[in-house]
Amino acid sequence: MNGQIYLSADRIPLVRDIGMSHTVAAYTHPDRVADYDVFLFVVRGCMQVIEDGVEYFVGANEHLFLKRGMRHWGLPATAPGTCWYWIHFNVPSDNEMIYREHPPLPEMDYYQPDHYHYLIPMPKYGTSPFHLGLESRLNALTSDYLLPATHGMLEISLRVCQLFLELQKGFQQKENGLQTGKSDVIAGRIIAYLLQHVEEDFDSTGIAIHMRLNYSYLSASFKKQTGQTIVEAHARLRMGKAIEWMRNTSMNVSEISERLGYRNPYYFSRVFKKVLGEPPSSYMSRFYKT
Repeated sequence: MNGQIYLSADRIPLVRDIGMSHTVAAYTHPDRVADYDVFLFVVRGCMQVIEDGVEYFVGANEHLFLKRGMRHWGLPATAPGTCWYWIHFNVPSDNEMIYREHPPLPEMDYYQPDHYHYLIPMPKYGTSPFHLGLESRLNALTSDYLLPATHGMLEISLRVCQLFLELQKGFQQKENGLQTGKSDVIAGRIIAYLLQHVEEDFDSTGIAIHMRLNYSYLSASFKKQTGQTIVEAHARLRMGKAIEWMRNTSMNVSEISERLGYRNPYYFSRVFKKVLGEPPSSYMSRFYKT
């Protein structure tokens, strides 16, 4: 999408400034190429703005993200009496980091640093039920932004990050309510099946029979939706179960390996290290047990 903005899960957006504006007469958005991203939310009226040749009319309870480095400007077409909030921010990036397009599976209850190396696409423009309470949130942010405080801008940036995440989630729920894709349903059913058979070896035939679909088709659909293969998801879910037992039981590595259906504890250790980046014995040593 033109002017798409992404947040990276391992870095918060850094706020430069926040404010609220309104116009009495017809308003023209300034012509500029900003070195920061912009979030606009219109409370009442209608704002006209053009970004890289694409024209937007942002009405009441609608938002628009404008991407840094792209030219945006306006005509004298913003209605008199229009009122809007704006947030100028920068998204830190690491050009050497490889970011995934999919978040970790929500069924996993362990996280490593690399799990946060994924991108979160922000909805470019529109509205959702979340927007109905957005004015009060932005009003509080604007008021607190003007108050001097130790670590004030860090706190503001954290709150803006939370707001953006909730906005993205609100849009996702809205879209899912309108239409649930077939691949979404397939991925969810496969994960449910893997969780039921987490203590067993991977069985592609069993999955295909359960789903009543060709395994190659299932594999491609799952990879498209989650960003990983079914085999990778099965291994991660099994290691998640292993970690659960490490935390909550007195079982040792060999017992956990056997409980998960691994006939060879050394093979289990290799899989664990591949998924978690360290052997199960060293990972287990970090837990305090009573």
